[in-house]
Amino acid sequence: MRLIFQACLLFVIAAPAFAANEAARQQATGFAARAATANMFELQAAEIEVAKGAAEDAKQFANDMLKDHGRAGPILTDAAKEDGIQVPSSLDDEHKKKLDALQQSDRENLDQAYLSTQVTAHEEAVSLFADYSQHGPDGALKRASQKILPDLRMHLTRIHGLTSK
Repeated sequence: MRLIFQACLLFVIAAPAFAANEAARQQATGFAARAATANMFELQAAEIEVAKGAAEDAKQFANDMLKDHGRAGPILTDAAKEDGIQVPSSLDDEHKKKLDALQQSDRENLDQAYLSTQVTAHEEAVSLFADYSQHGPDGALKRASQKILPDLRMHLTRIHGLTSK
């Protein structure tokens, strides 16, 4: 009887910690998936702009996105791996549709369409990374989000400058 009581007591004490760990893992998994998807989208959208765009300022921004997001991807992937989390290797349907729309844009409208997607993408990314940087569980992903966030904020400032001309 005493053994059963001790087992029950252990469960009562350990259950909240297990629940907290599970909630932290789910938060980290959600962040990693959204962050990796956003990064893949940035890269693929930039590739379309570089290949088909006409405006030099938009193409330069896209080239910078290829460099910066090309560096951010491995940082995120390595951090997720260190935290024991798998990141997606392909885009979700929503981002695929956005890329398809960009791909189908004619040359006259592509630059504006690309820049427009970048405003939204970077506003969402800054919000995602800022929230996780402050409220995410401690670990490699949180450190990675804190490392990447300043670049995302700089991208957002640049894209607002390009679209306000």
